[in-house]
Amino acid sequence: LKINYQTLTDIINIKYKIFFPIKKFLSKEDFYSVVKKKELANGVFFPFPIFFSLNKDIDNKLKNKKDIQIIYDKTIVCKLKINSFYKVNKKKTGRKIFNTSNLNHPGYKNFVDSGSYNLDCEITKFNKNILKKIEFLDPNKIKKIIKKRKIKSIVGFHTRNVPHKAHEWIHLFGLKKCDGLLVQPMIGQFKKNEYKRDCIISSNKKLVDKIYNKKNILFGTFNSYPRYGGPREAVLHAIVRKNYGCTHFLVGRDHAGFRSFYKKYESQNFCKQNEKKIKI
Repeated sequence: LKINYQTLTDIINIKYKIFFPIKKFLSKEDFYSVVKKKELANGVFFPFPIFFSLNKDIDNKLKNKKDIQIIYDKTIVCKLKINSFYKVNKKKTGRKIFNTSNLNHPGYKNFVDSGSYNLDCEITKFNKNILKKIEFLDPNKIKKIIKKRKIKSIVGFHTRNVPHKAHEWIHLFGLKKCDGLLVQPMIGQFKKNEYKRDCIISSNKKLVDKIYNKKNILFGTFNSYPRYGGPREAVLHAIVRKNYGCTHFLVGRDHAGFRSFYKKYESQNFCKQNEKKIKI
């Protein structure tokens, strides 16, 4: 089965525990529990469903299979061990996740277009060579650097943009609270007219390495894609940074939002409300 870039990054982020406590693509029980209650079926807090979608034609072809070989750009990625298939009303479910049914919302539209069948499956026989095709940062690498440099508290900074003066102010604000800073742009865009990956990486890396040039300020990438999920996604981004070793996370004014679909400071308020559950 051939997959797109978004699904590839989801597989890698599950495999390397970047989406922990998620360990596999969600089962029906976990999927609906996350959508309705923002927690897994076992009660563990998790705000945003991570799922593997198929359309009906592919679903029928795979119904009797125990596992599927996954291909990206002519390279084997892994095998997915199939537990079950389940149908999802993406329009109805998407409204609960994104708080809108407006197809002008790119996250909602991407969700609706993703196929009506989800696959409850586990990642097996992962091919590490696939990492050569993408920009990827192993969380263990960052955690080792944090430990080696004896950084006791470190704040994560998320962006999809090239750096600018306001970012520099936010970085300094974070460093007033913490011993260290991780500048970690997300680099898997799917919407037109946004900054290209290479531009985001090179500009943020130059800021950290050449302009800041301090042992307590680190650079890394988060290879995923914007879901435009507002408050839910802001919390997901905080969980990701915790899994990268951060003790704190900076939440933007309209973090992971899109136009006027979410209220002012809604993402910040939601993160603050769930701070104890997130444990960052």
